Amino acid sequence: MLQQTFLDRSWRVLILEEHDRRLVGPAPGPEETTWQEYSTVMGRIRRLPFEVVAAKPLVESASATALMDAAGAVKAVWMLRHYPEVARSNVSRFGMDNPYRDLQPIRSRDALDWRYRGMTEETWETVTAVLNRRLTPFDAAALFWWTRNQLYFDQRLWEDDRIRILRYDRACNKPDEVIRSLSDHIGLALPLGSIVYRVRAQPFPPETRELDPDVERLCRKLWNSFESCPKL
Repeated sequence: MLQQTFLDRSWRVLILEEHDRRLVGPAPGPEETTWQEYSTVMGRIRRLPFEVVAAKPLVESASATALMDAAGAVKAVWMLRHYPEVARSNVSRFGMDNPYRDLQPIRSRDALDWRYRGMTEETWETVTAVLNRRLTPFDAAALFWWTRNQLYFDQRLWEDDRIRILRYDRACNKPDEVIRSLSDHIGLALPLGSIVYRVRAQPFPPETRELDPDVERLCRKLWNSFESCPKL
């Protein structure tokens, strides 16, 4: 959303899609999203004739600090969406079995899989304990959301002035405010008039699906923890 709705309206910004060969590869398949050596990627990006180059490191969240360090002059945005919505989207888009597949590399400590990369011992113990319960696909998807966003706190990113939180619901419902704060953050004035009309308001949906109590407790606590973090 940030790339295709907000940033791509400026001719001064170049968007690199998540499967762009300047970022990922050599790929074993078309769905490869793991970035190449950061120094190599950043060298390519610096040679591009644009004031701002925007890229989404889809599976690099565990290495956010290293990635920003390699980039040099950089501003980052940590997109945050409410966990019930993410769980519904995960199951709807990728199927009922996908949330379990997402958690399996964590449970098995698969160091070659991006899902386990950066996990602390505490996160592994929590996931393992909760997986001993009978989780629905939505429970598992919400638990995976927890593991991904826990990485923000594990890396103490709230202390890093280069990165800001952007809540999905705020981007949808207050786009004018987000455009102004995002412009300030990246140091480039985005065309407010050509962006706002493209954004569709999305009322915060009621929580109609009850999650496993332990999963709900973990996710709600983490969600609330973001409230005090630097944001757009």
